[in-house]
Order: sequence, then structure tokens, then C-alpha cells
Amino acid sequence: MIGWLRSPPRLALRSVASAGARITTVGALLLTTSLAARKMSAEEFGLWSILIALMFLFLIFDFGFRYGLSNRMAALVARSGGRPEPEQPNTFMSVLWLQCLIGIVGGILCLAIFPALPWVKLFKIHQADLAGQVPHVMAFTGAFLFLYLPFSLAGSVFYAYQEITLVSILSGAQSLVLLAVFALTVFRLSFLYVVTAYFAVYLSTGLIMTVILLRKRRWLLRWVPWMAQISLIRSISRPSLDFFILCFSASLTTTAGTFLAGAVAGLKEAGDFALLQKIFSLLITLHLALLAPLAPAYTQHAQLDQWNWVRQKLAFSVLRIWPLVFIGGGGLFFLFHPMIIRLWAGRWLPNFTLAGLLALWALTSGWINTHSILLNSLGIVRFQGMFFLAMVIPVLALPLILGRWWGIHGVALAGLICAAPAAVIWPAYTARALKEKWLRV
Repeated sequence: MIGWLRSPPRLALRSVASAGARITTVGALLLTTSLAARKMSAEEFGLWSILIALMFLFLIFDFGFRYGLSNRMAALVARSGGRPEPEQPNTFMSVLWLQCLIGIVGGILCLAIFPALPWVKLFKIHQADLAGQVPHVMAFTGAFLFLYLPFSLAGSVFYAYQEITLVSILSGAQSLVLLAVFALTVFRLSFLYVVTAYFAVYLSTGLIMTVILLRKRRWLLRWVPWMAQISLIRSISRPSLDFFILCFSASLTTTAGTFLAGAVAGLKEAGDFALLQKIFSLLITLHLALLAPLAPAYTQHAQLDQWNWVRQKLAFSVLRIWPLVFIGGGGLFFLFHPMIIRLWAGRWLPNFTLAGLLALWALTSGWINTHSILLNSLGIVRFQGMFFLAMVIPVLALPLILGRWWGIHGVALAGLICAAPAAVIWPAYTARALKEKWLRV
């Protein structure tokens, strides 16, 4: 049954394709950051760094249905032996229309509310022209990011069908297009128009990926009857809510640093923090890329009661991939970060204290992610979500407290402290899940 799942070369090829796409994405973001750091003023660059962080943070407003859909689709594919069945497109369409509703309502709220918020005071902006643009920048960016939500589903469905090479190519192409748009606009247009063009193209590429998915699966864009749609949504609402709680708190942990650095130290310091954090975030991105093909494979092998395979792949991830990426790569980045930033962004930023804290933060995050990917694939997310939800207040409060004392170093230290408990608890919980063969997809 679905023999291709047991093929190590195929899985390795998918890992390489996924890693290639992530490297392309991160490389494009690094080049974009390099151009921004060289062309923009210090405050514009700090605000740009915050907007890029929001680009990933806003994905939590899908309320977990992207991950709930991915797990459900992977389970449906496994049960059907890879054959198409009506429940597959019906499930996708139901979630798609729900996300369209969320995106439209959220976009309207951003356009109505964001211009009235005190962004200038919050970010301590002194640049006069930027102070006049920031309300419109935040409103337009928020609207585009909300409207992108329904188009973020395509990648999850591609992964569920193990079409990882294709989605990797599309993801890489999206990143290169965004890089090209930024390069063409940053030297010609004002900050407001650069941001508007970038996020408008981001929305357009998401639409194109969704169209490609529909054509690839030979699905027609159609309305699912109300009762069937409600039934399908309800069937994945509980795990999706668990995913939302998990992603909400985890996203705050990983992306709020730049935002909080801006709040405690201003946009210039936020830009410096973002430069160093991006270097070590590269390790997290590479690590997730290497493990991404395992997520649907974990679900499908557990569905087939092949738990030894699951244990073997987890052991390989823990003993081989994690040390290579975070101890080897993290050590090199720590030692050579001043040279890397100078070559990359044209700035000399020798801050070994901040680099050390962020290297430890990345190492800890990678350790947590190694186990979290397996737990997510098995549908065991409620415990993770409730734990991280309990950490939301410390994640927001501790950086503000320590940041008042030690600036951006305090923000980085707070992130490391908040991540430490999960690094201890997650391996123990994963071991219990494997021992008792929990599967809640």
C-alpha cells in the first residue's frame, strides 16, 4: 500500500527539494534585507524589518485551519491509497471559503483601524516623512496579509499529496519574484510605494499558486453546500483550534523580538536586532526545510501502524540533523557574524553577546521544533498549544522588562529564557506519545 512512502531515496529527494526552496526563500530575504539596509534610512529599515516579521506572524489568523487541513488531507490520501475521492476537494473548498471570509473581514478592519493607531509614538519615529507614511504603510500591509490567508492553503495541500518538489519550485519562484520587485522599486519609489508593491505581488503569487493547485488536482472552484461545508469545518475545527493556539504563541516567541526591540529601543536598534536574528533564523529555516517532508510521512506511516519507521526518523533528526545545523552552523555564524553582516548588509556590527544569545535561542528552538514536528503530524497539539498559551504573557512581558534594563540584549535573553521550559518538556512528551502510539488526526 502506497509503496512510495517507503522509498528512502524519494524521501531524501523531497528533503533536498524542500531544503533548496527554503534556501532560495531565505537567500531572497537576505538579499532583500541587504538592499534595504544599504538603501533605506535606519528608521525605514527598522520598520521594514518589523513588516517582514508581521508577514509571517499574520499567518496565525487562519486560526489553525491551514495545519488542520494539511493533517486531514494527508490522512485522506493515506486511507485512499493515493486515489482521488470526493471528500478531498470538498474539504479543501470548505476551508478555502472560510479563509476568504476571514481575509476580507480582517482586511477591512486593518484599513479602518490601523490609520488611527499611534504608530509614531509606539516606534519612536523621528524621521518626518516616514512619520507621515507609517499609518498608510501599516494599513495597506495588514490588508494584504489578511487577504493572503486563503492562498496560503495551497502549500499545505501540495505537501499532503507529497508533491514536495513542485511546491518547492513554486515557493522558490515566489521568493525570487518578490526579490525582483523589491530590487526594481527600492531605488525608484518612496517607502510607502515600495511596501505596497511588495505585498501586492506577494498576494498575487499566492493566487497563482492556488490556481496551479486547482489545475494540478483537476478540481473546479465551486461552492460546497452549506450543511456539508459546516460539517467538514466542524470535523477539523478542534485540531485546528489547537494548532491556532500553538501557532499563535509560537509565532509570538519567534517573530515578536523585532517588534518588541522597536518598542523598547526604537527603530534603529530594532534594525540591528533584526540583522543578527535573521542570520540565526537562517539555521531554523534550513532545519525546518530538512524536516518538512517528514511531517506528512509521519502522519501516513503512523496511520499505517508503522511506528518503528517513525521512531527511526525521529532518532535520525535528533542525533544527526539537529547537531549538524545548530552546533556546527551556529558556531560558525557566532564566530564570523561581524564579517557576514558586513558582506551582507554593509554594516559593521560586532556584537558577540547578542550573537551568543541568539545562537542559543536558535539551538533551543531547533531542539523544540524537532519534536514538535512529530507531535503536530500525529495531531497532538493541544498540550503544546496550552503550554505556549500559558507562556504568552511571559513572552510579551519579559522582553519589555529585560529590554528596559539591557536593551536589545535583554530582549534576546528573554526569548531564550521563555524557550527553555519547552526544550525540557517536549522530548519527554514525545517519548510518551510514541510509547502509547497516540494518533489524533
